[in-house]
Amino acid sequence: MKRLHYLHLIAALLLIGGMTSCNDDNGTPTIETVETLSGLYVINNGNMAANIPSSITSYDSFTGSSTPALQDAFKTANGVPLGEGAQQALIYGSKMYIPMHDSNLIWVVNKQTLKIEDYIRPEGEASGPRSLAAADGKVYASMFSGYVAKIDTVTLKIEKTLKTGPNSDQVAIANGKLYVANSDGYNYDGGYADCSISVIDLASFSESKIKDISKVLNPTDLATNGKEVFVICKGDYGEVPSTVKKIVGNDVVDVALGNYMAVNEDKLYVINSPYGIPRKDMGFDVYSTITLKKEGEIIRQTEGSESWIESPSGIFADPISGDIVILSYTLSEAGYSQYKEPCYANIYDTKGNFIKRIECGIGALGVTFVHKTQLK
Repeated sequence: MKRLHYLHLIAALLLIGGMTSCNDDNGTPTIETVETLSGLYVINNGNMAANIPSSITSYDSFTGSSTPALQDAFKTANGVPLGEGAQQALIYGSKMYIPMHDSNLIWVVNKQTLKIEDYIRPEGEASGPRSLAAADGKVYASMFSGYVAKIDTVTLKIEKTLKTGPNSDQVAIANGKLYVANSDGYNYDGGYADCSISVIDLASFSESKIKDISKVLNPTDLATNGKEVFVICKGDYGEVPSTVKKIVGNDVVDVALGNYMAVNEDKLYVINSPYGIPRKDMGFDVYSTITLKKEGEIIRQTEGSESWIESPSGIFADPISGDIVILSYTLSEAGYSQYKEPCYANIYDTKGNFIKRIECGIGALGVTFVHKTQLK
């Protein structure tokens, strides 16, 4: 940490003294910074039915070969449990924001130490924070009650809310727009009749909708590389299967069957592992974000080894290193996912080679990558 502080200090002094980055035409050396992976956090949802709270697993990539991941890192740092309903976390600036759906709050913590700095408590009809995205000094939070909240990162106050739902789930930002998946997930008996995808112009904070139930049935997950945006429409868990689609204007285009995805640059990673499917029939495939053509398999796995994924619960791509992290439940002897037992995270390199397995908490659903900035 002292070395990192020293590097930041050097960069700041160079900027203040007018010795900023220049081209090579005048002979002045270029001062550049680069981000490198320093670790990751796994967000564990827990199991409310079993009274198991959410937690965070912290993994340091520099000491990871010799030091195991730290379990329940939030409670270790703060002396209080994380709460109920965590599914993801967002790092923006020096802070990490953790939406707690069932506890109805957003923790604001130091991204390195996880020490609590503040919290945001939604009030009124806009409640149940689910998913976060950020741009231009604002954090946008979907509320499962059917709203999006615009939060100022200086005051940590909710500036505006916009009705979007019902059951607004994941969010993503691309091309000056905020996309919100409104699943209408509590309306299974009604066929998710009011589901949609909100497209919100960030400048005006005004909304249009993609609302064609035949195309966007039960949308839940969103992913973007900053240009292309993809959505998972979970279907009806029966005749209409879970499908990954690309959002194009005010329409969607089918890509592949799948219930988990991640995007990094021009690669779309898709896992197809719906409930009840035999392990041998699961798909772990890479697609082009441009052509939408399949390019190969995401990872190399050997059954019976640590590289083998038993029951996936999420896939994530580090935007800097390109490494892939896949979360998984363990299986019982009878072959069922064990929702009350610790999960694990498998790390693979950009070529799909297995690197390491990390034990996680119960109900692992999200991964947030932590980077450090240093002089290049």
